[in-house]
Amino acid sequence: MAVFVTIGVIGLLIVLLAILLGDVVDGLLDLDMLGGDLFSLAGIAAFLGAFGFGGVISLGIVDVTWIAVVVGIVSGLLAGIGATAFTRWLKRSESSNTFKSHSMIGSTARVITDIPAGGFGEVRILGSGQSRKRAARSAVPLVAGTEVWVSGIVSPTAVEVTPSRELPASPEQL
Repeated sequence: MAVFVTIGVIGLLIVLLAILLGDVVDGLLDLDMLGGDLFSLAGIAAFLGAFGFGGVISLGIVDVTWIAVVVGIVSGLLAGIGATAFTRWLKRSESSNTFKSHSMIGSTARVITDIPAGGFGEVRILGSGQSRKRAARSAVPLVAGTEVWVSGIVSPTAVEVTPSRELPASPEQL
């Protein structure tokens, strides 16, 4: 029973590592060379945890080691396949709904923090059914509430904006 508990605890520790250091551990182990998501950290952790704790439960009920091993393998495979399918689903849904930088160009936005000429303020960009807040730069000063459109990408967190309608050249023209 101690062996199954140990294997189950190792599975839980791998889950903790995946949560805390997921990309780092995946990069160190290079699991992608084994078939992408099939041998993902989540899949391996689910298999080990279910194998260990499935074996413990089986030993508690039947007290026959070979049956515990079979139950552990079956429950581990089911959990691993489930974790892999869930991971793939999450990745697919993330990529279809992700707000990409290049898709922001041409989107309308509203200034939420005043933008000085040549300086930075903030805008809320509406696009792809989502709303995102980004730092924004403009060639002309813009006050909060002004409707603008995104004319360029400065960085992953900043955009270049242009007023939606022409602004007067001077305050006297108002």
